[in-house]
Amino acid sequence: MPLIIALAHQKGGVGKTTLAANLHSWFGEAGYACALVDADPQGSLSHLLAAFGNREDVALIRRGDFQTYDELAKLLEPFDVAVIDTPPYLSRELVDVLSIAHAAIVPCKASPLDVLAARQTMEYIEEIRRTRNPALASAVVLTMVIAATEFTGQIRQHLQASGLKVLRAQIGNRVSYARSLLKGNSVKAEDGGKAWAEIDALGLEIVAFLKERTS
Repeated sequence: MPLIIALAHQKGGVGKTTLAANLHSWFGEAGYACALVDADPQGSLSHLLAAFGNREDVALIRRGDFQTYDELAKLLEPFDVAVIDTPPYLSRELVDVLSIAHAAIVPCKASPLDVLAARQTMEYIEEIRRTRNPALASAVVLTMVIAATEFTGQIRQHLQASGLKVLRAQIGNRVSYARSLLKGNSVKAEDGGKAWAEIDALGLEIVAFLKERTS
């Protein structure tokens, strides 16, 4: 079974699909055989890649490619890592994904409403960890961050004061992330590498976080 990382949040618009696509690219660049799984029945990621993707190295597994998550586990056997994009709501589908995942990464925009939703999502994840998957690790990553603002720091402190793990790496509010979806699934060639540096920092921190959890 590969390392399974699920991007999860109970609401849309937080950058979950964009992060899933770019983390898939990051693991591939790092030398891992990585699968990208679209577990959202709406198929947003699959539709984006079908419409705009131009890369043949994306090992995409669509929701229609498997009936059960036991079947998905078999499909993932040849891979080292799997990054799963999940539905933007709390559902049985999300329970099934998190029951086989090693990590749940919760993207959170730096806004009070998104903080509330992220906290509820983390509570949901904790319940699954307690009842179904004791090995499940979880952390929040701040997304769509506006540079040089104190507000982001305040949001981070609030999440941490709630007892949540917040990754140091954060994702900026950059048009390059949206633009990358029109060209494939990676921001590596965009904006002089600034966005890719954020993805690189995030990928490295996720790997270190999971190693720390399993050591």
